[in-house]
Amino acid sequence: MTPLLVLCLGNPLRRDDAVALHVADALERAPIPGVTVRRSARSGLYLLDEMDGFDAVVVVDAIRTAEGIPGAIHSLPLEAIHSPGGPSPHAIGLPGAIAAARAAGAPVPARIHVIAIEVAELEELGEGLTPAVERAIPLAVASVLHAVEEPVPPRAARAP
Repeated sequence: MTPLLVLCLGNPLRRDDAVALHVADALERAPIPGVTVRRSARSGLYLLDEMDGFDAVVVVDAIRTAEGIPGAIHSLPLEAIHSPGGPSPHAIGLPGAIAAARAAGAPVPARIHVIAIEVAELEELGEGLTPAVERAIPLAVASVLHAVEEPVPPRAARAP
């Protein structure tokens, strides 16, 4: 089995932004052989350091969309996400960071899957999830477990 990383992103002091950290807690209570679980508050190009050495990564993060219902789970490959670039390399999203790394010839995971949990509260400072988001944790964990089982495509050969 190819070593796989589950990278849970969030800030524990921004209410629902911490939902992925709670998913990490649940995953660590029932470890999956061959799967590493990490937490990070990093973003953009800094996420490449977190993913270094893994051929497959499942990223878990909070999301808020215009039509979103708090607690809804979105499970999709990274390629399905279209996010705008940021004002600097430090502010670009994950799709932009991966595209920049690939364009530069840097090693990136062969497969990146995203589990995004719709949230209600991101601006309020404080701890604790809103009720709908807290109820979504078991569904998010199940989505991660399903994504972990997907096969990892072989890495494309690179010129020396």
